Amino acid sequence: MKRAFPLTLPYVLPLAETAERDGRAIGVRDSALFVFFYRFLARSNEDVNLDIEDLAIGVDRITVSLDKDKTDQNEDQTLVLMDRPGPALVPRIRRWLAHLAVHGITEGSLFRHLLKNGQPAIGFRATVDTERGDYLRPKVVRERLKHWFAKAELATDGCPVSSQGFRAGAATDLAEHNATAKQIAVAGRWKEDSTIPERVYLRPAKAAQHDVFSVIPTNTPDPA
Repeated sequence: MKRAFPLTLPYVLPLAETAERDGRAIGVRDSALFVFFYRFLARSNEDVNLDIEDLAIGVDRITVSLDKDKTDQNEDQTLVLMDRPGPALVPRIRRWLAHLAVHGITEGSLFRHLLKNGQPAIGFRATVDTERGDYLRPKVVRERLKHWFAKAELATDGCPVSSQGFRAGAATDLAEHNATAKQIAVAGRWKEDSTIPERVYLRPAKAAQHDVFSVIPTNTPDPA
């Protein structure tokens, strides 16, 4: 099975910008979702199970409180997601929360289904999917991602586009900018004995940065 295409920042930013361009509610939601998923560096099930009250929005950061029921870890966690001008995580999440607040929603599922008119579909999924309720289904996230990926005219290397790509993309960016395996593991909440940060992200990044073939000159004469 192919790994998800890594949605690094050069992909996340045009995705977010394309989604929010026309100002529609669904684009506001998707734009916030894309930058949050990337910065949160979470497993797909953690992203879609968050509640509004799990977040504390600051001027330059978002603090996320995760209880052990929403993560694979064995204890509650508090994560601080610092903002930056490019992703504009705080403004995008604030804009999405403001849309929900207009409709009287200030608690419950963070990323939820919308009707075509932009109104939150309160209880809309209950008759179809009693397990998920108002929480956005991973399938919908994948569909919206593919939709905006095509709209932004982005292309992959053949690997599939899925929400797991945000986790892979963030880890790839960290590896390519000299983060250690331990730092990547902490950011993505991998288990202490996991080999994934080193094997999947760090080694390929180091190999690309230190290509052994780079010592061979490319201006040699053509063979006779």
